[in-house]
Amino acid sequence: MSIVTQPQNSNYLQQTKYLLTFPRLSATQYFCQKVNLPGVSLDPLEQNTPFVDLYRPGNKISYDSFTATFIVDEDVKSWMEIHDWIKGLTFPENFAQYSNLKYLSDFTEAAPFQQYADGSLVILSALNNAKLTVNFADMFPVSISALDFDSTDEDTTTMTATATFKFSYYNITKN
Repeated sequence: MSIVTQPQNSNYLQQTKYLLTFPRLSATQYFCQKVNLPGVSLDPLEQNTPFVDLYRPGNKISYDSFTATFIVDEDVKSWMEIHDWIKGLTFPENFAQYSNLKYLSDFTEAAPFQQYADGSLVILSALNNAKLTVNFADMFPVSISALDFDSTDEDTTTMTATATFKFSYYNITKN
């Protein structure tokens, strides 16, 4: 029979207790409504035997995408920050778009590569104290949702958009 011990902290994690820090996307950061802490997985290695195939832990970690949902401001700055970043990464019209990527939005000059940016997600306690910090390395946007305008909507609805990011890895530190 095992003995169950009570944890030192029995408070529940609350989904409204977080802060997003993303220096390259100041408007998106300000209007952020929802984010996720991406899941992780590993691909197991298959070991063939004459009887049954055995599985062993793999050696590569895979991260799910990071998504952020945010309110689109009247000037559309929060949406344009990400749109311009994606456009600069893909240079659809000419090569100068890529070389001008660092001038498209508020950008931290300390970043080693203009196509990437670091960001962090701070998870707060029930009393709004920082408990954990998730630091994302080498983030870049891979998609941004459409902005759907609708003149048949009778209410004044706040428009939101969702951006999806890929990154190299993240580290979690206790505060």
